[in-house]
Amino acid sequence: MCISLLIVIIFVTSCGGGNKITGDSKETQIKKSFAKTLDMYPIKNLEDLYDKEGYRDGEFEKGDKGMWTIYTDFAKSNKSDELDDEGMVFKSG
Repeated sequence: MCISLLIVIIFVTSCGGGNKITGDSKETQIKKSFAKTLDMYPIKNLEDLYDKEGYRDGEFEKGDKGMWTIYTDFAKSNKSDELDDEGMVFKSG
C-alpha cells in the first residue's frame, strides 16, 4: 500500500511540472507556437506584398502598382443544416 502510494505521488509530481522543465512562460510558449505556424508560409512579412510587381502589358505605366484584390469566403452549416456563406474582400491600390 505504501509503495503504491509513493509511486502515485512521484507520478503526479513529475507530470505536473510541464512549464518548469523548459522554464518557458505561457506567453513564450504561445509566441513559439505562433512563430512555428508562420514558418509554413513563404512570406514572413505581409507588407512585402505591397511592393510586388505583377505582369505588365502596354497599358501600365512604370510606377503603377495596379490594384490587388483578395477575396475569401467560407460556408458553415447552421443548426437546420443550411449553409451560411460569409466572406470578405480586401482591395488595395
